[in-house]
Amino acid sequence: MKDRGVLRTVSLLAASLVAAASLMTAPVTAAGSEAEEVLGRLSGAASVSQIPASTNVAQQDEVNAIWIAFLDLQKILPGKSQSAFRSSVQQMYQNCVNAGLNTVIVQVRPYGDSFYPSDLFPWSSYASGKLGTSPGFDPLEILVEEAHAKGLTFEAWVNPLRLMAESEINSVSSSYPVRQWYDNPAKKAENLISYGGRLYLNPASSEARQLVVDGVTEIIENYDVDGIHIDDYFYPSSLPESYDLASYQASGSKLSHADWRRQNITTLMGEMYSAIKKADSSCIFGISPRGIVSQDYDLVYADVAYWASHAGYCDYLAPQVYYGFEHASAPYDEIVEEWSEMTTAPGVSLRIGLAAYKVGAVDTYAGSGKNEWTENTDIIARQINLSRQYDNIEGTILFRYDQIFTSPNSAMTVEKKNFMALLQ
Repeated sequence: MKDRGVLRTVSLLAASLVAAASLMTAPVTAAGSEAEEVLGRLSGAASVSQIPASTNVAQQDEVNAIWIAFLDLQKILPGKSQSAFRSSVQQMYQNCVNAGLNTVIVQVRPYGDSFYPSDLFPWSSYASGKLGTSPGFDPLEILVEEAHAKGLTFEAWVNPLRLMAESEINSVSSSYPVRQWYDNPAKKAENLISYGGRLYLNPASSEARQLVVDGVTEIIENYDVDGIHIDDYFYPSSLPESYDLASYQASGSKLSHADWRRQNITTLMGEMYSAIKKADSSCIFGISPRGIVSQDYDLVYADVAYWASHAGYCDYLAPQVYYGFEHASAPYDEIVEEWSEMTTAPGVSLRIGLAAYKVGAVDTYAGSGKNEWTENTDIIARQINLSRQYDNIEGTILFRYDQIFTSPNSAMTVEKKNFMALLQ
């Protein structure tokens, strides 16, 4: 991976120059009559000229990333030829480069399935249209190749514990561990959790955790990925104690049931981190938990404060701070401050996840700030600007590709021009 550094630096520089040139010809105003109308209507719409000039040039090592979810891939992959998919990926990545982004975080295992040939997990239905069926080529190989060709850093995004719906398990070949465990009553009780019609790997099981570890090792050994990334699907939210009571009792732990669950998740994070570094010391490991620390701790049993203050669990945390500045109970600036203050471990940094999908929409749960995203078109730009004030925040991640590039609303057309100017 390190041998590619010089070539990718040159490629990134060339791509950045092309993107910068394209922006120089485009004013930071709304595009199209509908967007112009929106720009005139929104009293809070801001242009980059209203943001301090000192922030208009990104730091050379700043991470400007975007999440590309399985839903984004579903629009360009099932039923398509290899050449058609490659062409779509090239255009997708060019859009990212033109916007000043330098990192793509692409979801390659959403539900215990895969967008690549795997000995451990079946093909994703979102890759071919049918669970367990190959699309006829290797999408991940193309995704990695084309990212590096554009000078983009590529991180493989996996959901470590969430599996397919229980109703789909009969479509999974018996050659895969999950199906083998499901068909064995003892292994099912030990390694799997069935909740709300979906299956999950049980993080209390060392065998289940090893499957997660082997899964990320398989990716690193077969693809030139720059990082492994996971999001906030740990234990199912607010899982009743009855669902894993037998595992808890069998463990003999003196911890409370809740603390035992947190210990299981922390153990998994440590095992993943160690395995990633063993497979490739230059490959980074990032975790994207919920933005509200108490929700991570109480609902999905993720002790993010511990990972942020102790080395050996991740290289960066990317809290999903999906809130505006006017959110009644979780204003953006206060949440970012909390994360920055608690991230003290050597070698652990922050990337702030930003809610691009909320641009132009009513934020139903924001209380008195519910209309902030409909009354302003500079929120993302201001959030990027604020994140740059913290030494331990290395960048931001936008959620997600579709709302920014594939089907942007009128407000996003304006918002995008504002934050693009900050990223160039």
